[in-house]
This record gives sequence, structure tokens and C-alpha cells, in this order.
Amino acid sequence: MSKRSVQSILKAASAPALLLCSLLAGGAAAQGFDTASAGTASAQFLKIASGARGAALGEAYSALVDDAFALDWNPAGLINIKTNSMVFMHSPYLAGTYADYFAYAESAGEVGSWGVSAKYMNFGRISQTDSSGFELGAFTPYDTAINVGFACYVTGFNKDPQERFVLGATGKFVRSKIISADNTVSADIGLNFPYMFDNNFRMSVSAQNIMGTLRYDKEEAPLPLILRVGSVTRLGDHFNLTADIVGARDNLPFLAMGGEGRITAGPSMDVFLRAGFNTRALGELSGTRNVALGAGMRFGSYNLDYAFSPFGDLGIVHRISAGIVF
Repeated sequence: MSKRSVQSILKAASAPALLLCSLLAGGAAAQGFDTASAGTASAQFLKIASGARGAALGEAYSALVDDAFALDWNPAGLINIKTNSMVFMHSPYLAGTYADYFAYAESAGEVGSWGVSAKYMNFGRISQTDSSGFELGAFTPYDTAINVGFACYVTGFNKDPQERFVLGATGKFVRSKIISADNTVSADIGLNFPYMFDNNFRMSVSAQNIMGTLRYDKEEAPLPLILRVGSVTRLGDHFNLTADIVGARDNLPFLAMGGEGRITAGPSMDVFLRAGFNTRALGELSGTRNVALGAGMRFGSYNLDYAFSPFGDLGIVHRISAGIVF
């Protein structure tokens, strides 16, 4: 790519990028993004990675996502859907909890792409007691979020899709129940930059859960604002290298990196091997943690993925996800 081409990209980026950066800066100013903020955000399930592919890459996935899971990572990634995409995930999580995810997205032609998703976290059965320790019954806390999102090209309408900026946005309804329940609404926004260096490198920025609060009894807490700066580098036709810098409202920012290799196993079959790591909460757990491994298989329009994520003494999280393009 020539120097003039790079300058043109940077110039075209100024308006949408400055708009998104102003949103990120406003959110960052609202709270500390440090360990002193731990426990100040509600709906922590919104931080749990959806999809085995992204989890196996160490959660460095915001610039690479190309299916309906984009609704949970970076809504601008919906633009990569050229027909229809349907995905499912089930994950037995820590301490008897589990997470499920479903999403459907489709292309709207030249206009862009849109999709809907549902995310659910179940925390298991908990006994309820009074102040003397007598059991009063049981309750099952859960969290759920319903998303509707879209993505469209915003610059360079006379250029190839790879040379254009993509803006994505998601509106979401969030419900959380412990014994009583509360609801709120929020939104995500994402921006994918044009591919550079012969279509081998791309960057993205996104902000998730940029508004909304939930009230538990008498206390009110905001949703966990999450800021991401991501990149994907294509090293040939069979390997992707990803990196994300992630900052959540209620903790320190962390770095995530992942690698994905593709092996052609037949005319209509590919096998994927993945690995990743991140630096989130490095000093808060003992044992094997902050790494992830995974594998996947794509046969025609179908794909099946698995991710293995150890969380030290807390246990191991397994994710299984499946998708179809039709």
C-alpha cells in the first residue's frame, strides 16, 4: 500500500473515528478503569465471552469476528455476513453455573447487515435462609440480554468493500434477577477500519454497554462498560494473528492475543487449531489461567468449535458452539 493510500485512509477515518473516540473518552472519564473499581458494575455476565472461537483466541476476536457472534463482540463485524448466519453456544461455567447464546444475522444487500441475539446466564439453585439460618426456600438467579444490531459502510462508496469503513451499533435489553428483578437498556457501537497492507491487516474499535444501570434492593450500579481496540493480521491463507486491548469499567485494562491455523482436510472441509492468552487479573488467581486452547471444524456451510479455558483454582470452562451459513 502506498503512502498516499495510507494518508487517504487516515483522512477518511477522521469523522467516524473521532465520534467513537469521544464516546470512549466520555465513558472512561465516568469511572476509574482500575482495581479500585472492582465490584462497582452490575450484570457481570456481559463480560463473559460468547462463542468457542473467540474464547480459544484468548478473547482477542473483535477485529476478526465474521458471523452472528459479532453481536456480542463488535457489531461492525456483522458486515462480513454475506447471506445468513445462525449460531449457538452452550458453556458449563464455574461453580455450577452455565451460559447459553443464540444469534441470527443476515445481509441486507448494499445497505449492510443486521441481526438479533439472546444471551443467558444461569447461576444455579441457591437456598434462602433467615437471620437464624432457617431455610425459607430456594431461588435461581439469572441474567439475560436481548440484542438487535446492524452494520453498514459509512465511507468510500465508490471503493471496494475492503477499503471502506464499517460502522456497527447494537441496542440491548438487559434483565437481571436475584430474588427481585430489574431491567435496563443499553447500546454497543463499533468501527472497523479498512484493510491495509494488501488486505492483510485490519483494526477495529468498539464500546459495549455504554449506558444503563440496574438496581439491587436500594443500591444502583452501572453496566460494565467495555472498550476494545482490536486487530487481525493475515499471515498467508492459513493463519490469523489477533490482538485486543480491552478495558472494563470495573478493572484494569488487559492485553489479549490469539492465533488460528487452518488445515484443508478435503474439498469442503477445514480443520482449525487455536490458542490464545490474556493478561486479565494475572495476580488474582493461582494455578493455570489466562490461556486458552481450542479446535474447530468447518464442513460446507456448517461449523463446530470447542474452547478450553482454565481459571486456576476456580476450575475449567468448556465452550461448545455451532453455526450454519445459509
